[in-house]
Amino acid sequence: MNPEWLAIQSFQRNQDVLGAINTLSIRTKLGSGGHTAEDRTETAQARETLASFLKNLAQVVDQVEQTESGPLLGVDPRLRQLAGDFSRARQGARFRSRLFREPLSDTVDSLTSTEPTDRQALVESLSELRTLIEEHVQTDVVQILEDF
Repeated sequence: MNPEWLAIQSFQRNQDVLGAINTLSIRTKLGSGGHTAEDRTETAQARETLASFLKNLAQVVDQVEQTESGPLLGVDPRLRQLAGDFSRARQGARFRSRLFREPLSDTVDSLTSTEPTDRQALVESLSELRTLIEEHVQTDVVQILEDF
């Protein structure tokens, strides 16, 4: 598969994830403020999208951390790069949310939590995940628009 097509797929996947992050962040903040009016279907879809993405990312991060620089069979190269970026971000001091300090499965679990501390941690985690993905999307955009 050519690099431009991989960048397009990565861009689309990341846009879906960013949309889910935005939806869930807004709904979580509104819920924390006492507002209960929400589109349950949209929120459930956002949770499902993020849970699926985070579970997939967790598997690839584990593989990346075990093999470090070796190839990963059956893994999208752009997702592998994102997993590498995530792994390096865990080791740095830039990101401090629960997402980067604890196993990804804890963040997946917090997607459905109603505990105030979990909700606040989720908002912080989603904000930092958004930043990491937006940086990754920038690389996709450069690859896609390279020929223009």
